[in-house]
Amino acid sequence: MSKEKRHRTTKEGFKKLKEELKLREKELRAKIANTLSEMRNQGDLRENDGYSMAIEEQNINEQEIITLKEKIQNAEIVKAEKKDRVEMGHTVTLKNHKSIVYEITSEEEANPLEGKISSRSPIGCAIMGKKVGDKVTIETPKGKTNYVIEKIS
Repeated sequence: MSKEKRHRTTKEGFKKLKEELKLREKELRAKIANTLSEMRNQGDLRENDGYSMAIEEQNINEQEIITLKEKIQNAEIVKAEKKDRVEMGHTVTLKNHKSIVYEITSEEEANPLEGKISSRSPIGCAIMGKKVGDKVTIETPKGKTNYVIEKIS
């Protein structure tokens, strides 16, 4: 394996990586093997699109398994203990006209609909390392918006 840099993640993100690996190694592998077996039983494999698609799905799954194993092996679980500056793992309340709450996560854990944003997203980059009371300008497709960091927890 090549030298990989550390994969920074939260405890919850690490747990999700392990769950996805287990799902891919057990359930998805078995499902794909079943599909391949069914397709082989249909006869000529050269003109069997279902077989070709199953082979491709198998290759993608195996590559994802390798990627997940590397991420787990190189995981650095971030513990956001200090609440004086915004770090991955913190929940941050931003205020302008109204308050908005975001949990700062790794890229894989990010889900803006759940209020989870990546530390590398435009908002995450703008607030990382900032303190309560700091003013930040966040640039989004809608334009620039000014916020004050109201709370870090």
